[in-house]
Amino acid sequence: MIRYLAACLFVLFGSTAALASQVSIATWNLGWHMDLQTAEHWINECSKNYVEDTATGKFKPSQEAGFKPGWDIDAFKIDGWDVSRLPVCNVYFAGGSVRVNLEAYRKRQEQIANFISRSVPADIIAFQEVSGEQAISEVLPNGGADSDFCPVTGYKVQRLVIAWKKTLGEKVSCAIEDALSLPSNPDDKRPRPGLALTLKIDGKLLRSMDVHLKSSCGSPFDGGNIEGSGKDCTILQQQIDPLESWIEGAAADGAKIVLLGDFNRNLWHELRDQRPARTDARGTSSQRSAGVLSRSLIEEVADGQPAAADLKVLDEHCQVGDAGQALCIQAEIRDLTTPETQLLASENYLGCRNPVGLDHILVGPGINSDGPAEHLSSGNLGANKAGTPNGKDQMLAISDHCPMIARLNF
Repeated sequence: MIRYLAACLFVLFGSTAALASQVSIATWNLGWHMDLQTAEHWINECSKNYVEDTATGKFKPSQEAGFKPGWDIDAFKIDGWDVSRLPVCNVYFAGGSVRVNLEAYRKRQEQIANFISRSVPADIIAFQEVSGEQAISEVLPNGGADSDFCPVTGYKVQRLVIAWKKTLGEKVSCAIEDALSLPSNPDDKRPRPGLALTLKIDGKLLRSMDVHLKSSCGSPFDGGNIEGSGKDCTILQQQIDPLESWIEGAAADGAKIVLLGDFNRNLWHELRDQRPARTDARGTSSQRSAGVLSRSLIEEVADGQPAAADLKVLDEHCQVGDAGQALCIQAEIRDLTTPETQLLASENYLGCRNPVGLDHILVGPGINSDGPAEHLSSGNLGANKAGTPNGKDQMLAISDHCPMIARLNF
């Protein structure tokens, strides 16, 4: 009898120890999101009037004839504009640049906070396009008091922050991956860095990297040929090697790997592109020869070598009805038409201007997902409304992206 009980206890506790750890992880590009103090300063600067200096092409504050409000010009051409702190002025658009008021921005923050609390039940959230840690703590439950943070500091205003529940596990490291920002490039050709967080959860290492890759080279199906000579695709091509290098190094100590964020690239289209992944038609598991370019970011960084770093893109599902899900499936196969994209972006479907195709979650060996990654609908919270002249009924979109969430076992 004693032996029987001992055997039962061994089976019970032995199997419990062998159970996989569970974690829910989300990614969300919040679209130039700022903390309230920064937003107030930004509104004040954008509300000033400026005149262009024809000799330099720069704008300076002025009330002279021909002045324009900051809302109507490229703020990055304003002399002395602090690109490390302030976004462009035309972040919100509704038939023209929305002249944002602070009360509307405060309401937007409340809507984001309510949406996260209600609809994004994640243990870890990787954010893109935020001004910093304060901007995220202001929209998390309990003012962020229950979360820890891994933020990018420095660089330009579109930063990354990873937030996670304090009860989840122990932070091992938080590292800015500068190589992804291409530091040898001129400043105007430097994209954003990566952000890597390593947590110890139930004694196991989970290493996640949050990325926001170069924009405007979205798909081989719409002219976004990553091997092409366009300036944006050229920069994205340059990001392949440092991204692959991080992936291979990140798995070297046995950590389980997650790569997620705004890739600004439809990875499904790359996988369906029938052309060879490299311009010399060789396989992606070998080193690229000088002058050889890649046609497929995903096939380079997930080439199966080494085996511990063999990432896969999680299947994706849209949190909408059958018609919307059918569009989401089609979006993985081909470019949607403009009317199809507008329908999927409408409030009865996903509700965000960039509904699918840019954001992805990739996982390495030893991680399984409970179902596909879910694109969450923001409903009627993804639209802008300029409102009446006093701005009291102004509405600002919570983001032009919808969040994506996955439930992982490792």
